[in-house]
Amino acid sequence: MEDGLEVRPFTRSCARVLARGEHALIGVSAGNGYFTQERLTQLLRWAGRRFAHIDVLHTDLHLDTMHRAGGADEEQAARRTKRSLRDVRRRIRRALEAVGAVPGHLRSLALSETVGLPGYRTVRDRLEREFDTNARVRGACEAHVGKLLGGGAAADDARFRAGLAYLHAELPFLLATPEVLGVPSSVCCYHDLLPVVEQLHDEGSCFHTGQAHAVVRPLTRDGRP
Repeated sequence: MEDGLEVRPFTRSCARVLARGEHALIGVSAGNGYFTQERLTQLLRWAGRRFAHIDVLHTDLHLDTMHRAGGADEEQAARRTKRSLRDVRRRIRRALEAVGAVPGHLRSLALSETVGLPGYRTVRDRLEREFDTNARVRGACEAHVGKLLGGGAAADDARFRAGLAYLHAELPFLLATPEVLGVPSSVCCYHDLLPVVEQLHDEGSCFHTGQAHAVVRPLTRDGRP
């Protein structure tokens, strides 16, 4: 328990990377009501004391595709995407303003701003090859999307394809942030452990040795997560 947060590294290796405190990646999903300004502020204050560098990353790719796959027409999808991105960016901005100066170097990134980085392209290409040739990687990705969609979407369903495209775009950060951003090690801080991370954390062909994951979430008033 730290600063009113439960901090739970996924593995012993993750705990060692967390203790190094070199870099934290805080992923923020657009349209996810969990990420209130207050929660983001609390998380940023904690990270600012624990890490030398912090990146707040929000996903702004494939959202319109997800909306269309869910039944929205092109105009509705564009409107919903614009609204959700405006909201998430406002919450991040206000959280950064509330935190003010923190010991760690702090910046906010959109996923679209990183896809041109050499590290991102290298990792993305490698993971795409693994998806095509490694049955375990493909199975983990498909199981992840199926679980998030509630198990009701088939592999050839539009929602499933959209979910898979969304996952492929963020997967380099889930499995190899150090290589993407050129940092020695990184802890992905999220309020839950993602299924694809559980499945692939020991897959040497995908998972960077300096990549860690930690569940970080506020405690309730009775001191429970």
